Amino acid sequence: MNMQSVLYLLQILLFGIFVSVGTPSPAISEWGIFMSDYQKKGFLTEDFRLFHLRSSGVTRPEFHYHEFYKVLLLVSGSGSYTVEGCRYGVQSGDIVLVGSHQVHRPEFEAGAVYERIILYLSPEFLRRSGSDCDLTACFSGARGHVLRPDEGLRKKLFALAELLERELSGEEYGRMVLSTAAVLRLLVEVGRSLLEGEAPQPGPLTPANERVAAIIRYLDRHLAEDISIDDLAEQFYLSKYHMMRLFRRETGSTIHGYLTERRLSLARELMRGGMNATDACFRSGWRSYSSFTRAYGKHYGSTPTGRRDAAALADETYE
Repeated sequence: MNMQSVLYLLQILLFGIFVSVGTPSPAISEWGIFMSDYQKKGFLTEDFRLFHLRSSGVTRPEFHYHEFYKVLLLVSGSGSYTVEGCRYGVQSGDIVLVGSHQVHRPEFEAGAVYERIILYLSPEFLRRSGSDCDLTACFSGARGHVLRPDEGLRKKLFALAELLERELSGEEYGRMVLSTAAVLRLLVEVGRSLLEGEAPQPGPLTPANERVAAIIRYLDRHLAEDISIDDLAEQFYLSKYHMMRLFRRETGSTIHGYLTERRLSLARELMRGGMNATDACFRSGWRSYSSFTRAYGKHYGSTPTGRRDAAALADETYE
């Protein structure tokens, strides 16, 4: 390890990075994938991944979610970001925080350059690394999903992201040790500012519909059960047609589509944990194994016991 890397490591471990951020590195890849209907997007097999993206066209994918957590640092551009039904106005320097399975989408118009650094974080990595704190707490949305740091914190966070990008693209000794330290430092700084800071953060332009949020919470808690539209409407004292229209308007998805996506995701997580496909099918709320395998194949491109996984999906990048 050369002297410069040693100094960076010491700076991170002592919580003392105060370097200013220069011009970001060139984009790793251009993001031009528009998602169809409300889906899980992206795939993560390691503890974390970083992408530096730049585009100037219209960015307005459909609502979607990821199984991993995501931090987005907005280098340039202004637009909006909707997370869990709350639409936030965002600008250069903002940090967007999206939790696992939180429905979201960015919206940026053509013209100005939309440049961002995106960090994917696996749930297991966050659980394993938070020895004295809950590193997922800042993704809950309790204090909002957008952090607008002051100048000092902004420079610190973007310097950490720049260091992380540089280390991950190199082959120097200790690159993953240094990269992991940078990721954890960034998360702690964001968590302290968002959860303990007194500075006001940007509120949503449009608040979440509480009734739809309650329906989503109910569905998530009862995935393994047989849920009918009629029973759901009765549970929330709504006509089923009004409920379906309201859900679609607020989330961009049908209730059936939402349940399908969530159940597929749950089944996949169960199989990753060692459960066989048949048991995972019925434990995640499917009533027919043939329906499950058809839906799984359409969504993931393989049968539940197939091999199209990390190798085919690892390079997909979604916001």
